[in-house]
Amino acid sequence: MSEPGNHQTSPPTRILLLGAGELGTALLTSLSSLPSTRYSITLAVRTPQNTPTSSLLPQHLPLSPSTTPNITLRTIDLSADSTHLASIFSHYDILISATGFGQTPESILKLAHEVLLAGELRKKYGGDKLWFFPWQWGVNYDITLDCAGMMPLFGAQKEVRDLLRSSATEANVKWTIVSTGIFMSFLFEPFWGIVDRSRVKEGEGEGKGEDGKVVVRCLRDWNHGVTVTHVGDIGTILARIVHGDIDADDKVLYTSGSTVRYGELADLIERISGLPVQRETWDIPHLQEEVRRDPEDGIKKYRLVFAGEGVSWGKEGTVNEMLGVEMMTVERYVEGLFGGGGGEKEGRREAE
Repeated sequence: MSEPGNHQTSPPTRILLLGAGELGTALLTSLSSLPSTRYSITLAVRTPQNTPTSSLLPQHLPLSPSTTPNITLRTIDLSADSTHLASIFSHYDILISATGFGQTPESILKLAHEVLLAGELRKKYGGDKLWFFPWQWGVNYDITLDCAGMMPLFGAQKEVRDLLRSSATEANVKWTIVSTGIFMSFLFEPFWGIVDRSRVKEGEGEGKGEDGKVVVRCLRDWNHGVTVTHVGDIGTILARIVHGDIDADDKVLYTSGSTVRYGELADLIERISGLPVQRETWDIPHLQEEVRRDPEDGIKKYRLVFAGEGVSWGKEGTVNEMLGVEMMTVERYVEGLFGGGGGEKEGRREAE
């Protein structure tokens, strides 16, 4: 919407955000901070709802129609006919996919082709390029590929990159891929198995549980590492990119809250928590055997993937370094988990 009395203001840039999970809500929070006179945001929801916007927005978000008038909701079924979806997409200037790893390889490629078709529709009617941020908020798929056939989803991510590189310009689409590593919280999730706090009593920072011990496991070896970025920081970076603070057209960009070796992680936890740390090595033969015994277990496959290449990079050349964005680090996150008793939220407040 134009500001009162200013009839020369251009129409706002229309953003369509697909997905409202952990990442999607973080992206929405940061995007909502952009000037409402310049950006309008549509959050795609899957199921029709005859309820107010405020009740559909994720409850933990500090957003409401009164404070964020530039946010609207729209029902979009991504399994619908591609021609129908492309027509919808063509009415937006920026399309951001935060649909998550629950997708199939086929659905990821389907969306990419629909975006290209939407760009062609915009070109037909004299529209500017459609700016596409695909679901690539992860590792370097140019290196991981499909992990020797073990991860078809990763293979599809590489196919999306190849498709955009070869066809986007002609289709009136520009694209930006933001490689973030894994989400900071994921590194510490119990199911991931890298940091095992089950022997430490909840709420006792001094750690007198069964044996008051933290188990830290490495993937491959203790010199191997991983890049991690907090989802809130991913949102901050995305908003800066969308705002035009960095050249992002047709590029793969990188973020890094921290790139940490597993040996460094173990030392960090031991120092900050004051607890003894038991170190266990999950080398590649062990991880391969785990997958062989349970080939349908996706987490075990992911562990083997993260024992390989393409899952870490330095901070030099990252968007956050170029823009001077302060990021949540692994050290601050660990301080939140073990130091203040406030968990991840406490660490987040310290970083802000």
